[in-house]
Amino acid sequence: MDKDFNLLAAVRTLIKWKKHILILTVVSGLSAGLFSVFVMDEWYYSYATFYPNNMSLSDRGVLFGEIATYIEYFGGKADVNRILTIANSNPVIDFVIDSFHIAEHYEVDRSKKYWRTVVRKKFEKNYEAIKTERDAIQISLYDTDPKLAADIINTILKRVDDINRQHSIDAKKKQYDAIKLQTKKLQGDVTMYSDSIARVGERYNIKVSSGADGTVIIDGKDFKAVQLYKQILSKQGNATRELNNLNNIIGQIEVANLGSESSLYVLESAVPADRREKPIRSLVVLVTVIITLFVALISALLFEQITEIRKQL
Repeated sequence: MDKDFNLLAAVRTLIKWKKHILILTVVSGLSAGLFSVFVMDEWYYSYATFYPNNMSLSDRGVLFGEIATYIEYFGGKADVNRILTIANSNPVIDFVIDSFHIAEHYEVDRSKKYWRTVVRKKFEKNYEAIKTERDAIQISLYDTDPKLAADIINTILKRVDDINRQHSIDAKKKQYDAIKLQTKKLQGDVTMYSDSIARVGERYNIKVSSGADGTVIIDGKDFKAVQLYKQILSKQGNATRELNNLNNIIGQIEVANLGSESSLYVLESAVPADRREKPIRSLVVLVTVIITLFVALISALLFEQITEIRKQL
């Protein structure tokens, strides 16, 4: 009976306050609608989707058939993780902040001591770089300016590509410089051997001729001098062959370095959104109405309960 009585009392209370509850709910819904239209910012969503290319495809060994194993066109897990690290790094974000004057766009006072930290946190709240379920990478941004959002995403895309490619370029340059240094040394050795051969041949009157089968015939009266001549000539031949091989490798590296292809395979570039992504005004109004209705119902019941307690006191 007590439960029935309490339920009936609650129903009577709600019926008593129904007009107030209804008016308050309608007013809150209208206010939420007006607030979402005239006060809340409209946010647009822009994104780009891409895969990392396998940078080893441009290596000398692959281009000239020295590596016969099958190589994937797209990069692997390590490449994806590296791209994500670059895309979320402070150098990339700071580059965007400076290039697009994000502090002014977010209306942050640059005279404050930690203005960059404030801007970066606001930017990172709206920015995201993630790996999709299909192992692609997607970078996205919410902004009140749809064109600016698309421009920022495409700029980040290029910046990430530049930084990622630079790693490969630096590695190839180090390899190229090392081979060039070795080539210079070998060229000096070949020249030295040539001078030594000329001196020994002139001093001991050594004659060099070709046999019928193309073999080299070395004649001289001093046996030791002839053997020394042959040793130097052999060393010169070895150094020359190695020098020619390195020069061939240098040519291949130069050809491999000619390519300026992107390290990213872009599936979707960012474009300005043609409609806002948020706020969803209907949802704002609905949530506001539900919360207001709930609070109004509880408030009416509490008010009646408190009034009844005071009467009893």
